[in-house]
Formats: sequence, C-alpha cells, structure tokens
Amino acid sequence: MSLKFHAFNIMHRGFKKEDAEKLITEEMKKHVQKDRKSSSTRLLSFLALINSYVPGSHLSKLFCEEFMDQTEQPTDEGNPTLETIMKPFMDLIVISSEGDQKANYIRLAHPMIAHTCLKMLNEHKVTRFDIAQDFLNSLVNGKESNSGQICKSMLVTRLERLVKKETFSKLILDIMVESENTVKQSICLLKLASDLFSEDPFYPQTLARLYYIEVKEDDKYEEARKWAEEAIDREKKNSHIRDTLGQVHKNHLLHETEKPSSDINVRLAIARSDIKAFKEEEEAAEDEAEDNTKFNNRGLFGFLQVCKIIHPKMRLEHTEQEYSKFISSLKGDVETKCDFFEWYLAFSRQSFEKEDPDYIQKEVEECYMYYFKLDKQAGKILDKKKNKYSGELLHILKSDISVFDQYKSKIEKPQPDSESQTVLYILANIICSDSGEQFEKIKEFQARLQKLWLREMQDRRPEFYLLILLLFWPDDVQPAITNPPNLEKCLRKMRHSYKSKYQKYLRGRYLLPLFFLAKRKGLQRLIYTLKLSQTDLERLTEGDGSEEIKDLQRINGQVRDHKVFAITGEKQIQVTPHDRASVCKQGQVSFYLGFNIRGPVAYNIRYKDTFEDYYVKKANERIKQTKKPPK
Repeated sequence: MSLKFHAFNIMHRGFKKEDAEKLITEEMKKHVQKDRKSSSTRLLSFLALINSYVPGSHLSKLFCEEFMDQTEQPTDEGNPTLETIMKPFMDLIVISSEGDQKANYIRLAHPMIAHTCLKMLNEHKVTRFDIAQDFLNSLVNGKESNSGQICKSMLVTRLERLVKKETFSKLILDIMVESENTVKQSICLLKLASDLFSEDPFYPQTLARLYYIEVKEDDKYEEARKWAEEAIDREKKNSHIRDTLGQVHKNHLLHETEKPSSDINVRLAIARSDIKAFKEEEEAAEDEAEDNTKFNNRGLFGFLQVCKIIHPKMRLEHTEQEYSKFISSLKGDVETKCDFFEWYLAFSRQSFEKEDPDYIQKEVEECYMYYFKLDKQAGKILDKKKNKYSGELLHILKSDISVFDQYKSKIEKPQPDSESQTVLYILANIICSDSGEQFEKIKEFQARLQKLWLREMQDRRPEFYLLILLLFWPDDVQPAITNPPNLEKCLRKMRHSYKSKYQKYLRGRYLLPLFFLAKRKGLQRLIYTLKLSQTDLERLTEGDGSEEIKDLQRINGQVRDHKVFAITGEKQIQVTPHDRASVCKQGQVSFYLGFNIRGPVAYNIRYKDTFEDYYVKKANERIKQTKKPPK
C-alpha cells in the first residue's frame, strides 16, 4: 500500500493510527528481524526516535549518507545510494529541501508513522535506549549539524501540563518505564550527552535532578551535588541552573530530618550550604532582571522553604547556643523575603490566564509564623513588624476582609508624618468602607494626603501615588477640591516609582486590578476588586465593550494615536488599555476605570460612534416597518 494513497487519506479524513499500522509491511518487519544492526534499520530507528519525540525534526541527507558509507560495503558499482539502502522503508520517508537551501533533509512522513515504527522496533528487541545511545554515538558524535536542538528536545525538555511540568522529558520517562522503572539507562544517556555537549549546562542539570528525585542509593545527594555544580560551572550567571543545587540540598535536608537518629550538626551543615546556594541564585536572578528578563523568584522562595524546614524540626530537640544563634541570624532575611512575596502576590500573578500556585502563599505565611511566633489565629494579619508595606494588607485581606476589625486598633491612629502608616491606614478604610464602621470623612483623608504630597519627597512607593489617584480622581457629584494634586504629575511619578521599585520583579507578570471606580459616593466610590463577583470580574477583564456592570461607572474618554485618555472636565489623563486589541481606531470612547499598582487602566473600551450608529440603524428600521406600502 503506497504512501501516496495515505496522503490522499490525510487530505480527506486525517491520518489515523490504523493508517500508520497498514504502512508497516511484512517486508519491513522481516528486514528488521533479519538484521537489527544493518545501517538501514539503524537509520530507520533514528528517524523513528526523533520524529516521534521531536515532531517536524529532520536529519541532513549528507550526514546520513556519510553514516551509510561508514557501515556499508561498496559494490562493484561503487557506494550504494541512500535511496537504494533504504529501499525497504522508502514509502515511510520524505526527502525534501528547506527554504532556499540546496541541501536535502530526510524524515519520516508523519509522527504517527514514527510512533508505529518505534513500536515495531521494540517488538524486535530494539529499545528506545538502544536507539538513543546509538544515535548519540553515531550521528551526534559525527557532528550531525541538526543534532544539538534535537537531543535537547528529546533528553531535557519537559512537557507542560495543565498544573505543572512533567518531571523529566518524555523520552527519559518512557525509557524508565521501558527499563522497569530503573534509572541506570537514563543516567547513561545523559552522561553521554553531557560529554558530547560539553558546554551545555542542561544535561548535568538534568542528571542532578535525576539523581536526587529518582535514585534510591544513599550517595545520591552527593552525586546530585556534583552534577549540579558541574552545571553551574558551565553557566554561572543562570539563576535557573543555580536553583538545582539549592533543590538538591533542600531535598537532602528533608531526607535527614526524617531520620530518627539524624545528626543535628549534619543538618545544620546542609542547611548552611542550602541557604548559600539559594542566596547565590537570588543574586544571579537580580542580575538577570537588569537585562529585561522575567525575574526568577525561586531563590527567595527556596530560602524560605529551608528556613521553614529547619526551624520546627530542630527547635524541639536542640537548644545549644550554636543553633539558637543560627536561627536568630535568619530572622532578618526571613522578614525581608516574606515582605517581598506579600506585595508580589498582592499586585500580580503569573499571567492573565494563570494564577500562582496556592502553596506559595501558604509556605510563606507558615515560615513567617515559625520565626516570629505569631498567634496562629490572629497575629499573622497585622503584626507590628509588617505594617511597613501596604501590599501586605491587600494580600492578607484577600482571604477574609472581616479580619480587619480585630486589628483595626493597631493602625487606627497613624503618626501624621508617617507616610507608610498613613497609606496603610487609608487603604484599610477604603477596603472596609462598606462594613458598617464609621470612618473619617473622605475630606480628612484627602487633607492627610495633600499634606504629604506637598513635601515633594523622593523615592516614594507607588502605593502612595495610587492613593492620590483614588481619592482625588475628579467626581461630578462631590464638590471640587481646593488646590488638588496634579494627577498628570502624580501619574508620571507613579510610573517612575513603579519602574524603580517593582518593574524588575513584576516584568512579564499580569498586574492585578486593585480597585474600580463605582457610581457611589465617598469612599464607597472605590470598590476593592475582591468585593466584585467573579462573574462581574470576568466580564470586566474578558468581555467586550458591550458589557454593562451594574455598580461601576463608565468614564468618558478618547483614543488618539493608539493611546487612551480619560476626559474629566478640562483634564485629559492617559490610561492604559487592558486589552490593547480593543484600541482599533481614533474616536470618542467610554470604559470602566480600574487601578493597578502601575496606574489607571481602561476596561471594556466602547466606541461611542459604533453604538450610536447601531441605535440609529435600529430606529430607522422601525420607522420603515411602520410606514405603509404605497397603494
């Protein structure tokens, strides 16, 4: 049955498993069975492996021919051609050119054919490990030009699942299953690849992970450490490569704490090594972020995980001065890193579609509890140590707004000159403005902020400017404010502050809306995002300009030069469109106004002329329907 017939099937109904199976003829099976080590069988196995695990990949025909020349005996007519040698399998193979290049490339016709060939080869005792090892020793060692990316895709790249990545590449996982859940063959392949690609850090990194996750022997952590350090030696500035060494030590520490007779000095030594590894990872991540890359927070989080592991496990059984001193030395860094995650998770998430895993917040809070001995039911919310960042309140109140009443007394009378206390105090009142409490009037809050605004201080945090925007945004209902802060100037300062304080860490993440402008008066004009229903929030962030959200206020605006402006009286304030694709032309618009930590954002942009034309059209249609036809 020819490949042309199956190409016809693909065009008309899609290629199916049974189509691939029909292509594997008895002649092919006999050829493999007769000589599993022939160059034709080996090349077929290479193509089956790479096209199965890296669909769309190919080998250069030139290198395949050189491989054949090394293994095939010449005839009286000279060296046989690749097509001649591969004749039993030519119905499965496509030889083509790529772009304008003259060099030819060879691959199997379809990934499903590759899967079926692998299955057939396995039935004849040719395993995935055998093929991969032969491929590395033969074509890769012979400097096959396309092999680097193919090998990395097969041996290193982990598939993304809905929740998290697979532990290892699909080929490594399949080889472990094929070898009855042993790791020797996988280790052998990765060591071979690590030698062949002697500058690539990802092979020793994968080996380190394979040792500490899968190997059962007692010396696995020492082997894992060696390979993790080898990976770092190959690429010292890569924070993600450095993270593996921290994970090795962390898992070693967990292993030691589970031993009934574990030596505490050994645990302390491992903990110190782990903390050093995660701090060096954090330093590398800071340097990377200067180059406009997404910030890697794994070093900070790993540090807190280690601190959490050693504190409860050791404090019950060791009271010597060395241990107490060690724990005390960690408190400052624990607090700083917990503060980081508080605003990091309050102001952003991984992407618009993807939230951060719940365990991050849980682990951070538990670690803080261990080191500062807070009351488990109450103290974790507004301990005096944590009043310096308003992001902390925004983050904690995500889970339960009602808890604020228990701690209101701690921030009820902020010092007038303390900007951080004032910011925290006013934000708390805005968030809880509909709880029935009698808070100060909005004018008094405005007076506090105006006094601070006039100081013209440098190095302010974006939270301060956020409050200025929230409380001084023009309102047609309330009386005009005397000498209000210049909102355009405030916005410029806010964006500059965001750039210096947060941009490096939040780059590439979705900035969460914190407040929306509502139709109400006073503080209740500002709706904290978590008070909106999930349905309304989805309509705001995912809906189009036709959405109508009951309690929120539409703001008039204008689009000019692909920029969106909110028009309030004589003022025009530039805002960021939540969906840039909705800014499609010039014109008058309206939108719902939200605020994130970078500034005001326009949601559900609606072009006025579009809707006016729509209603005029509908009205004209009704008029036509009521007119009587001429007699």
